[in-house]
Amino acid sequence: MRVESDGIGAFGNLPDVMVAELLALAPDVAETLSGRVAGLSERREGMRERALSEGLIRELDQAVPGLDGLTVAAVDGSCAVERLSGVDVYAAAAVRVPGFGGSVEPTPPGHAIEIHAVDALMNGSRLNQALMSFQECELVSSSSADLVLLDGAISSITLSAGLALQNTNEERDSLSHAVGKWWRNHAKDAIQDMMRSCAVVSIPKRSTADNEFATETLVFENREADMTGLATANLILEESEYSLPMSLRPERMNLRGTGLPDDYVEELMPLFADMRVVYFRPRDWSPAYRLELAPSGAENRELLERQLALLREQVVNPAMREPYPLYLADRFVRSLSLGMSAVTEAVRRDVTARSDDVELVSRFLSYGRSEPFMEVESE
Repeated sequence: MRVESDGIGAFGNLPDVMVAELLALAPDVAETLSGRVAGLSERREGMRERALSEGLIRELDQAVPGLDGLTVAAVDGSCAVERLSGVDVYAAAAVRVPGFGGSVEPTPPGHAIEIHAVDALMNGSRLNQALMSFQECELVSSSSADLVLLDGAISSITLSAGLALQNTNEERDSLSHAVGKWWRNHAKDAIQDMMRSCAVVSIPKRSTADNEFATETLVFENREADMTGLATANLILEESEYSLPMSLRPERMNLRGTGLPDDYVEELMPLFADMRVVYFRPRDWSPAYRLELAPSGAENRELLERQLALLREQVVNPAMREPYPLYLADRFVRSLSLGMSAVTEAVRRDVTARSDDVELVSRFLSYGRSEPFMEVESE
């Protein structure tokens, strides 16, 4: 449905007009949402009852033994690009932040950061995303923490790697060269190490369309679902409850035909097939989380519950919708955009000042027709 303008001039007071039109559309949106949530309470009761009768839900004890002295860390990354008239400037960074627990001595965050100025690349953003992911891999695999939380999914990192390796342009530019170097020296082995480690738990930030409750359980009548796994978990799980481990369903991944070598893909697919998904709601005021972890960490109930208890200790404030170290890591890497702007501007001024033809260099390094535009992404 579209609401026509009320006749105010096209340039008269455009923001107010747009707000008015959006407000006029709001009842349609409300009607749609009302239909979606109608009968939700009754539906939840049936879903939860079937989950309990199937033995799908377990409750984590309030006091889990063996947590004293155990450490937690979280890893997150971010990437950014500034597009000048004659060159693109890419930056990628990742940070590892300690959580609560373990030694009383403060542990400084670990980090990795790179910046590259290259000619315009058709797949530059894809390469930059992979560079960020590879930095995350190194920080995760080199951590000695008992629980390492990865912001994102290992499957996403792997797919990012495959797509980027298709576009390294024989490493003719510094960004492509960096991606290839990080892949060979760190990420290639680190991905497999992470998939085997019982210490690594990846937490996808965005809701995935996958719903293991629908494909592997009888929670839904007639095995039909119209919601995601996270939406289902948020409905049926109460405080400190978690689901039985379920399969990751790697058959939905298409890694063949990417830039990953065929023999490497053959090694990865059994690892993905073994990985498990657990949904966990640590607090009554927190959302449920989708956790992806190795079978060594999922199938051993004592170890799994210890890791879940460590995770629960990191969920400390209703204002934080994610565990504390992930929240902190996210805030750190998001500052990359501010630092990138400052560095790029300083470099522009320095290069221009050194030039014999200030006007020509200024054109080459200008931001183009509009205000500086920054593309930033946090994994």
